[in-house]
Amino acid sequence: MGRLAGKVALITGGAGAIGAATARRFAADGATVVVADRDGPRAEAIAAAIGEDGARALGVEVDVASDASVAALVARVSDEYGRIDILFTCAGVLTSGSVTETSLADWDRTLAVNLTGPFLASRHVVPVMVATGGGAIVHMSSTAGLVGETSIAAYCASKGGVLMLARQMALDYARLGVRVNVICPGWIDTPFNDPAVEAAGGKEALAPFVDQMVPIGRQGTPEEVADVVAFLASDDARLMTGSVLTVDGGLTAQ
Repeated sequence: MGRLAGKVALITGGAGAIGAATARRFAADGATVVVADRDGPRAEAIAAAIGEDGARALGVEVDVASDASVAALVARVSDEYGRIDILFTCAGVLTSGSVTETSLADWDRTLAVNLTGPFLASRHVVPVMVATGGGAIVHMSSTAGLVGETSIAAYCASKGGVLMLARQMALDYARLGVRVNVICPGWIDTPFNDPAVEAAGGKEALAPFVDQMVPIGRQGTPEEVADVVAFLASDDARLMTGSVLTVDGGLTAQ
C-alpha cells in the first residue's frame, strides 16, 4: 500500500513531461489518477500505459482556460470516483517577448492557461474536496515566478500570479481541510524548454549556460519534480500549506 492509496488525483496538463511523470508517480504511490490535457489522445495513452501497470487511471481532454470544460471535467471525475483528494495544476504555456514585444493575444493566452487555469480548476475542485473531508492542491509556478527573467514578460507575470493565488487559497481553506502549496521548478529537461534551447543553438550550446547558472550543474528531470509534488500531495506534508518549494538545483539560492 503506497502513501497515496485510496486517493483520487487529478492532474491538469497531465500529458506534458512533468504532468505525465507525476501521474506515474502518483499511481506508483497507490492513487487513482486522472490525466487531463488539451491533447486528449495523448492523455488517454498515458492513462492506458499506467493502467497496464496495474493502477487505475483515466485520460480526459480538457481546455483549462474554459470554465465549461473544467466544470465538465470535475463533474465527470466526481461522478466516476465520488471524490477528488489531490489536484495538481500543471498545464502551462511559454511565450517569449518583452512587454513591448508581446502581442495582446499571446499575453491573454499565457494568463488564461497559466493563471486562470489553476483558478478554474480550484474553483470547481475545492467544493468537492471540502464535501469529502479535505484534500491537497499543488499549483505549478516556476522560478520565473520568484525572480525576473528577460524576454518572458507574460510567463513571469502569470507564474508570479500562480504563486500568490496558492498562498491566498491556503489561508481561505486551511480550516476546511484543504492544503494548498506551490512548486517552483527551475531548468527542467523537457520539451517545454525547446524554444530556449533552440535560441541557444541546441543542447550542447546550452550546457555551459546551465552549468554556470545552476549550482548543481545540470538540468533537473521531470521525475525529480514529480517526487516533490508527490510529497506535497501526501500526508507526509500534512502541516504544510501556503508553502513555496523550489526545485531548481540551487538556481534561486544565488
